[in-house]
Order: sequence, then structure tokens, then C-alpha cells
Amino acid sequence: MPEQRSENSYIVNDILPFLASNFGYPIHDAERVKINDVPIFRPSGGRSGSTIDIVYYHNGEPVLLIEAKTKHKTHESALIEAKNYLKNFPIDKPEFAPSGLPPKILATTVGKNIKFYKWSIDYSKPIPDFITEEIEVLSFEKLLSYYGLIKEYKARILEPKNFATDFFDELISIFKFHKKEKKITKDVVKEVVYQIHNYLLNPKKYTGDYPYTELDLQGQKAVRDLFKRFDFVASLGPEIAKEFRKSILRSFQGEEFNQYLTEKCVIDFVFGLIGKLNKHTKVLDFECGSGGFLATAVNQNNLDLENVMGIDIEDLPYIIAKTYFALYFGKTGEGLNLVPIKKDNGLFYHGKNWDLVVGNPAGSSKYEHGDEDKIFENLNSDLNNDDKKDKISEYNLSIQQAIQSARVGGKICLILPEGVFSNSQDEFLRKYIAKYCNILAIVSLPPGSFRRGTTVSQLRRGAQSASMKMSIVYAEKTREVRKKEGLEVDLRHLDYPIFLAHIDKVDSGSGEISEWLEERLNVVLEQWKEWQNKAELNDIEKITTKLDKEEKIKENQKTLFSKVELDKTNIEKSKKIKPKEGKSETKISKNLEDLLS
Repeated sequence: MPEQRSENSYIVNDILPFLASNFGYPIHDAERVKINDVPIFRPSGGRSGSTIDIVYYHNGEPVLLIEAKTKHKTHESALIEAKNYLKNFPIDKPEFAPSGLPPKILATTVGKNIKFYKWSIDYSKPIPDFITEEIEVLSFEKLLSYYGLIKEYKARILEPKNFATDFFDELISIFKFHKKEKKITKDVVKEVVYQIHNYLLNPKKYTGDYPYTELDLQGQKAVRDLFKRFDFVASLGPEIAKEFRKSILRSFQGEEFNQYLTEKCVIDFVFGLIGKLNKHTKVLDFECGSGGFLATAVNQNNLDLENVMGIDIEDLPYIIAKTYFALYFGKTGEGLNLVPIKKDNGLFYHGKNWDLVVGNPAGSSKYEHGDEDKIFENLNSDLNNDDKKDKISEYNLSIQQAIQSARVGGKICLILPEGVFSNSQDEFLRKYIAKYCNILAIVSLPPGSFRRGTTVSQLRRGAQSASMKMSIVYAEKTREVRKKEGLEVDLRHLDYPIFLAHIDKVDSGSGEISEWLEERLNVVLEQWKEWQNKAELNDIEKITTKLDKEEKIKENQKTLFSKVELDKTNIEKSKKIKPKEGKSETKISKNLEDLLS
């Protein structure tokens, strides 16, 4: 019976010679090849007794972690152990990880069969974990080239598909470690985004600015090494910008963030309602958050940069949106001054000639950001003109700002709390909308359409909850707003049809929001197009989503407008009303009756 070999014997006599002869890895070099010499520590600080099979080093930094198994084991079991070692790598010990980062590349061996992997961050867990993807087996030269460590290395283009894995996740890891955070906090994300922004602002002198200067020497070296790997400026463009935004949104999945992600399918639906824009269309989002609406407007319509403006009062969404646009349009140095994102109060005066005002503004029943005197230089605190101050809510001010900012004939598309269209205390807001706009469409979204704690569009406002029902309102401004005008409405101008849709709540809330919401939105969008073309709706029976839940899409917004009944066969397009001489007997359209009741 053959003598059973020890693991060390297997590593020394099989694995290391195999890697050396076939892939050029160093051997017989204790400084560069550590065999069972990198320990795993307990949370208390003491050694656990476990050690990592093999760790290759270069210039003192770990570059490859290997979990070795004999030929009767599996790569699957080896990878589980390798990921566990990766998660517990002693990054807080400078002698094992000078830059505070574990190796980016892993390998598993089963006998002499070897597989390589690259890690990225799994943001879906409360405390982020690692996920891996298999890559080609790398020679030692290719491994060092990946890290930018070979002589005469030429910085490579950062490909969009590798943005998260090769760049963003490492930057997150650097700042997360040096802030001594287990979770990915707002401050971690903010410093990562500022680091990218400030590199774009001055690629040669970014090391003199925040947040680089906040890092210790090891962290600074890690940032320098990361940026040296890539020709970052030459990599800029729309695809990198999109991957940046995806990475940001993915990183916002912790409980630290009292914010909401406007799902991409909802944003796409909004621009489906709006339709094609010409490149000269002037677009404003006065509470732009991370820039999702403006990003879509630019991406779908090739808008001129000077015709777009995004504003946010909070530092984090502001810098995310600004960095996104810098990446998208390839702006560096002084060119960043051309990026149309401002850190300001979006309720201040920002012009009133916008062709489109769009967004998902704050929806709180209170306004608590101050500067009310300056706000009411622009907006009205007494819409009723009854010498009594109105209830000042965030959505009150947002509705006013949107209508004030649009030109006559301009379009407004906002996501608002559904209560705006039904609560008795908000009747004055419904009258305000009806006085200055023609309502084109209202689409009621089901609870759960906005996932709490995933993005930055409502930072710290806490106004909406994931269960709150929201509605999309799409309108056209018909007349200029004048202060002290009151809310009397000429009822003769209200007899026109409105497209109304209500999307039912699904029975199951599991899965991604887009999996059950996107198809329903697409059905409504098809009906909207039919409505525009023929002023009538198609019959809908059932649709089946990816979750195999059959739900009806209702064209009648009965939950919002209890008296509304759309006659699908007798809807006529709105006509200009010629007032009769003398007493008017014009009746309010049923489509607007509940708006003003």
C-alpha cells in the first residue's frame, strides 16, 4: 500500500514545480512563495491555527492565493475554502498585506489540474462578501501584468465589462479597509466617488487632494498602484459611465441608506411616455439624485450637454451625478466645469424656460432643509391666496418648482405620492396643477416599486417608504404662473380626456423589482401609444410575468378617481372650447371630476 503523502509534500513536489515549469512562477524563494505561512486570525486577534496553502508575493504584496487539493478532491470544495481564506485574509497585518488588500486572483488545484479566478464584491449581503468568476490560467508574467507590476508596463484600457471587478470593487475595498468599516457606508462610497472625480480633475496631482490625503501610506500606495494599471482617461465614454452607475447602485444595498432607487424600468417607462427628444431639448431634474433620469435622457436622445441641468442639495448624490457625466462625456481637468450638475437647493430659482422637467423628487409631508425665505422668493407659500400659509410639504414645493420651471408648452413628468391625487388636504395642489397644466397621463404604481436602501435619490429624507404607493404624472404647462393669482379654475378648459392606468400589486414580492414590474409597464406603454394614435385603448386580458404571476393591468384608475369610467370606444381627442355667450353650462369632464372635488 503506497504511503500517504502530506499536503506539504504534495505542494512542494507537485504544485510548485508544475507552476514553475509550465507558467514561470518563482520557486525556492521564501520571500515570494509562502507555503502555509500566511495565518488566519480569530476576531479576538489570536491565530486560529489555520494557514493558507500558497500565497505568491511580488514587491511585498500578495498577488495570488492558492488552495491545493489532492487529485481525489474537487475544485468546488477547494474554491469554498479559498473564498473563506480570502474573506479572512490578514489585511490588517502589514507584514502580510502592506496595502490592506487581499490578492485579487485566486487559484485552486486538484492534482495537477488548476483553475484561476478573479473576485468581485457581492453587495447583496448586509456585510459584503466575495463572489468569483473563473478566468484563464495566468502565467506569472501575465499575473504581474494584470497588477501593472512588470517592467516597462504600459497602462491598459479599462474595458467597461471589467470596470466593477478590476477597478471599482478594489477601490471600494481600499477605502472600506482604511475606514475600518465592515459594511459599505455612505462615507466609503462618497470617498470612492470623490477619488475618481478628483483623479479626473487632475490626473497628475490628485495625490494632494481629499480623499487620497486621508489614507495612510499603505492605502495611498494601493490607490496609486490601481490607477497606474489603467489608462483611465483614454477609457472614458458612455459605456464606462453606465458601468460606474451600475456599480454605484449595486453598492447601495446596505441598511445604512435611507434612500430609494428609481428602477431603470420605471425611468425607461417615463421616457417612453415622453417620447423622443431632439438634441436641443432643455431638460431639468432639480432633485437629480444619482442622475438616473438625466443619464437616460442623454443616452437615449444624444442631448447637448449645455441643455441639461441636474441639481441636488446633498453632497453624495451631487458628486455621483457629476462624476457620471464626466465619465460619460470624457471630461477631465477644466472640462469638469462644463458638467451640468450643481450642488444647490433645487427649489431655488433655476430658470423657467425648460422644455422638460423630470424626476422623482422628495415626497415628505414636511420640508426641513431650511432656506425658506429664499425658496419663497421663487415659490408661493399661499397658493389659495387666502392670507393663510399653506401646508408646506416637500411634494408641494416640488410640484410648484416643476411647473414654475417649465416653459409654456413644456412638459413635466414627476413621480409623486399617490395621496396627492386623493387626499382632501391636497385639493389645493390638484387645483394648482389643473390651473396651469393639461394633465396628459397618470399611472399608478404598485407598492414595492421602489426598493428601500439601494440608491441615493432621496438621501436622508425618509419621506417615502418602500410600501408607499406612488404615481407618475405627465403634464403640459399651458399658462404662466403668477403669484397672488389664487386657484380659481375656468372649468370650460377642463373638458379633455386623460390617460389613466393602474398597475395592481403582485401576489409575491420576491425577485427583482424589474422582473414583475417591467412587463406591466410595457403593457401600459403600448396602451399609451395606442391612445396617442387612436384615442382609444386595446382590450387586455392577462399577462404572465417572469414570476409566472398572472395580473391584470387596469386602464381605469379607480383607486385614484372613484368616479372615473373610461368608455374605450367613445374617447375623443380634446378640442379647443369656444365659450358660449352668456351663462356657461360646460360640465367638468369625468376624467377630471375627482381632481377638483
